[in-house]
Amino acid sequence: MEEKVSQPTKDGQQPISATKVVSDVRTQHTKKPKFLQHVGIQHVHERTSGTNLEAQLAAEKKGSAELREIVNTLTKKVEESKEARARQEEEYKKKQAEMDAKLDLLLSQR
Repeated sequence: MEEKVSQPTKDGQQPISATKVVSDVRTQHTKKPKFLQHVGIQHVHERTSGTNLEAQLAAEKKGSAELREIVNTLTKKVEESKEARARQEEEYKKKQAEMDAKLDLLLSQR
């Protein structure tokens, strides 16, 4: 572990933190439990480092923001559609009222 921490870094790179080195060594040398696999459960999660979790969280936040934008767009379209449908319904009612009035006029002239 000490060798990994003391390794020289390339220009512009940050030195490897002790926490990262310890995490890497533990994942390499820790015996992975096989109990779940022995009892027939195949899906065993590997341990992940903090950087992987941060990257995963960032990706989920980005996906969440994209989904929120899609939902907002669809909600707006639904509202526009409802408004258009309400206008069509009012026009239909007006036309129906005009037709009823004309029909009443024709029937009253007999």
